[in-house]
Amino acid sequence: MGIFKTYDIRGIYGQDIDAGLAYKIGRAFARFLQKDRYMVGYDARSHSQELYQALSRGLVDEGKRVTGIGRASTPQLHFFQIQEGCDGGAMVTASHNPPQYHGFKLYDGRGGSVSYARGLNKIQDTVAGMGQDLPVKRGSFSEVDMIDEYIDFVSEPLKGEKITHNIVIDPGNGSSGRVFRKLSKKLNLNAVIINEEPDGEFPNRDPNPLKPESKEMAALEVRRLGADFGAILDGDGDRILFVDERGEGIENFFISALVAEELLDKNPGAAIAYDLISSRALPERILELGGKPVVSKVGYTFLYDNMIASGAVFGSEASGHVYFKVADAFYTESAAYALVFLLKLLKKSGKKLSELVEPLKQRYFQSPEINIEVPDKDEVLKQVEAQHARAKISKLDGISVEYSDYWFNIRPSNTEPVIRLRLEAVSREVAETRTGEITSFLRSLGLGGKE
Repeated sequence: MGIFKTYDIRGIYGQDIDAGLAYKIGRAFARFLQKDRYMVGYDARSHSQELYQALSRGLVDEGKRVTGIGRASTPQLHFFQIQEGCDGGAMVTASHNPPQYHGFKLYDGRGGSVSYARGLNKIQDTVAGMGQDLPVKRGSFSEVDMIDEYIDFVSEPLKGEKITHNIVIDPGNGSSGRVFRKLSKKLNLNAVIINEEPDGEFPNRDPNPLKPESKEMAALEVRRLGADFGAILDGDGDRILFVDERGEGIENFFISALVAEELLDKNPGAAIAYDLISSRALPERILELGGKPVVSKVGYTFLYDNMIASGAVFGSEASGHVYFKVADAFYTESAAYALVFLLKLLKKSGKKLSELVEPLKQRYFQSPEINIEVPDKDEVLKQVEAQHARAKISKLDGISVEYSDYWFNIRPSNTEPVIRLRLEAVSREVAETRTGEITSFLRSLGLGGKE
């Protein structure tokens, strides 16, 4: 697959990706969709603007009408593409990857990801076979600053309400600093925004908010200021993770359970989608609130499709992605929307964030994800299935094994020779014991063991 990954395109600038490739991707994308109108944006990475301009030229040289929104967060691009009825969207971003990486996320007319299984492979083939093709005909390109309507949309749940909570927001020098600055002003929030200015070198922390060290600056600031919580974004502003008033990290599935409470209060019986590596506490809480939990494979494409199929009002991934249904057949991803919902819930409850989350955290114990290098991922899955033949087994995504006191999932990586183990149990003791047993079993197979 090379730089064409399962859900998007990513590689190192100057080695895998350059302006010439971006131009070809623009032309190939246009030929794949065979539609007229496109929207394009770019993140804060050092060469993203150059790639944005090149990709836009490719679309224009296929005769397409292109609207550029400049530097933006991925949720901004996604929202406006659907809002404006554009047939396709392209975000120039490498998401949470290290600074040297650049890339592209492509969307179809309904806002769904053009994944490898849904056309990215065809775009790859078109790019590979493309020479110095002359323009088909000249289309058009116009660039507009589209942010105010997005801020109006994001702030709607708190319209007219006064929020007194003190919060810390860390965009990590990515492309979402402007969004959160404008949102804070719109809602008159008591917000301290750190690492706000876009900087493609990401000088202050890693752009991946899942890394423990990426939460440290926000956590320190929360404790120093006595703030109510902190929010940490990734490089393109589509993942959001939180720390509570003590600066302690909160997994996204617990935050999602709180958001679900607010949404199900207004949409009784609605469906809510989640990925299968989330804590069992999330679907349990959805059921308790009268909702319908819908489990999904891990990944944007699968979760988005499950939301549309079930009419879900909300969807979340353990990685920090969150998705909302904001109108009939109008779904959008928005980290900022999740922040607003959390503020609304905190105001309504009158409790601290840790107090809201603690009952959920007490239900089960989650072991951290373990990545184990193996030469044959398929053989590992077969061996694990045979070893646990008496358990309840699901093959929705990799293999999931369920016992009465613990359950785990093993998924093969799409891009690396590793498998990913996630385990949850009724107690820390059970989790530690079973995690040790499973990892020892894998090593005993002689299939690897490097973590």
